[in-house]
Amino acid sequence: MGTFNIAFDTIIVGALALPWVLLLIHLFFPRNESRISSLLDWVNKQNQPAVAGVLLFAMAYPLGSVVSRIAQDCFDDDDLYVEAFGQLFRVGVTTTGTSILTRVYCQEKRQGLISQTLIDSLTQPDQSGPNDPACRYRESWIIPHTHEHISRAEGVAVDIFHVQEGALLLQGTDKNERIRQYHDERMVLRGATFDGVVAFSLCLFWWSAERRSRLRYAVPFVYLVPGGIALHNHFRIGRAASNPPLLEFTLVVLALAGWYLIWQRRPRTGVPGEPGGQNATGHIRTSYLVLSLLLTVTAFLGWQATEVLYDQQVIYSSYKALNEVQTRPVTPQSDKAPSEGPSTPVAPSPK
Repeated sequence: MGTFNIAFDTIIVGALALPWVLLLIHLFFPRNESRISSLLDWVNKQNQPAVAGVLLFAMAYPLGSVVSRIAQDCFDDDDLYVEAFGQLFRVGVTTTGTSILTRVYCQEKRQGLISQTLIDSLTQPDQSGPNDPACRYRESWIIPHTHEHISRAEGVAVDIFHVQEGALLLQGTDKNERIRQYHDERMVLRGATFDGVVAFSLCLFWWSAERRSRLRYAVPFVYLVPGGIALHNHFRIGRAASNPPLLEFTLVVLALAGWYLIWQRRPRTGVPGEPGGQNATGHIRTSYLVLSLLLTVTAFLGWQATEVLYDQQVIYSSYKALNEVQTRPVTPQSDKAPSEGPSTPVAPSPK
């Protein structure tokens, strides 16, 4: 049961990914859709809840683990930017995690809730003063600095936060129950946002494939152009092997999938609005497209609010723990070595 509780948030993220996985099978592999239905019917006929639970865990946990890692990179990746005319143009959506953390860091830094000793140990002299670029240009999409300069400045806030978070984790789970709840909520909502983006993209490609305008082939460029820019910046900087191009891979794969689906379901000649192809799988209502977009935006806004609460809670708890250590009375210790047992009177030796 303890293992299930630890993996509960991962399983939830994986379960939320199952709808777009089934939609992917429905759109690209319609001939294999009947096999999945027959497999589910076989599981129901067995009348074995334990078998169904194991199958669900085997599908949801690996899928949730992968989606969680990809979602973390997609919403906290600083490779999507363009430097031109001495200005840095970047997309704030892909750096939401760092932007929120930097904003909270700057607010609590002004209020004195972050140890100046910790700041000085992790910053350079030009990064901890009033002209700190991380605080001056926080949440800005157009910045008059190079990407390397801004990335290094924002990295200070990330490093300080990780030090504080690690110190709190060493105290155990009993003292950090609220932080643990915010952490789980943040992970689930971030994964749900990524699941919503993928589901909305598939619905958008499906909806575009049913249009007769040639502009439908331009829809995947919305994913390919940012993916190509981010991929170029990723390899130009020379990222470490521990930082794979997950955002870039996701955007490029979605663009290729969109082109394939639009070409596969191109309308038949002479039949207005009717999709063709051997693997045609019906129509999609516009309301489904709007619903998927609405759910994605709702999950994204919920994740933003939870991210702020989690960052603030970590900083507040770290400040409280530091004050408790500093105000804890110190018991004076004698210079003499303590005796190993109770002292017993010694009788004087006879003269």
